[in-house]
Amino acid sequence: MICKKTLLLKYILIIFIISFTTGCANYIAKDLIKPNKNIKSHKSKINDIEMSYYTLGDKNKYPLIFLHGALVFTDYYNDLIEDLSKEYYIIAIDIRGHGRTTIGNNSFSFTQISNDIIQLLDQLEINEFNLVGHSLGGIILLYLSKDYPNRINKGVSIASLYHYNGIDFNNDKFKFFTQNGFRKEKGLYSNFILKVIDKSYHRIGEFDKYKKTKVILSETDSVIYPNLTTLDLNKIETPILVFVAEKDKLIKPSHTIEMSEELINSEYIIIKNANHDRIVIGGKYRKLISTNIFDFLKL
Repeated sequence: MICKKTLLLKYILIIFIISFTTGCANYIAKDLIKPNKNIKSHKSKINDIEMSYYTLGDKNKYPLIFLHGALVFTDYYNDLIEDLSKEYYIIAIDIRGHGRTTIGNNSFSFTQISNDIIQLLDQLEINEFNLVGHSLGGIILLYLSKDYPNRINKGVSIASLYHYNGIDFNNDKFKFFTQNGFRKEKGLYSNFILKVIDKSYHRIGEFDKYKKTKVILSETDSVIYPNLTTLDLNKIETPILVFVAEKDKLIKPSHTIEMSEELINSEYIIIKNANHDRIVIGGKYRKLISTNIFDFLKL
């Protein structure tokens, strides 16, 4: 029989862990989405949604579209966006159901999201652009390159994939992405990354919407993952620079390299020691990324 003292100590330890992780998650969320006074926020009615997007930089410079990763939103990338704005006019978009963009009634398919983006750019009278996408944003880059080849001048894909076989479903860090799609963990020790994202949405006043987005993602099962073929990649002519995170625990680095090799006009750069998140958030990686992006886009 476990004595009352042992049970009490166990209870205290659990409370401490919950309090500590919640506090850390809140601190990280606050640091990640700190406001940037140089960014201008906008909203536009696009298809069935109200789309939120940021602009930054000189409007007379060539436009560069930035697309975020799954579940997160544009604010996470403020530092990278700031770097890129030195050379380009940045339009950073929150895709449907993410950030401050509404959910709408249409599907969360890659085709629909691509159409949302093109509709916004039509509204802004931007006919040609460069595009940088991280993770999910890199997937959308492929769909846009495939379906709207005359619109994208050059693209940059960061730690991304083209097929769900590229996801490491055995990883511990991103275990909420399963072979059956998005599945939120329950219990005392739920995923720390989700805690940080939850806190982020609380901070921008969009948590109730975000909860609905997670429900939708969980109901679409594996449809939320890309299912492009190597034949699809072979037909994409857009020049695309691919960044590979050497220590990516979500997407297999070998898969990202394979994606670049199947694209007919692509090259890849392996970022040593970078993981899926730090490749765009960590200072030393971010500077390396932006420098290489500038070099590639100027060619």
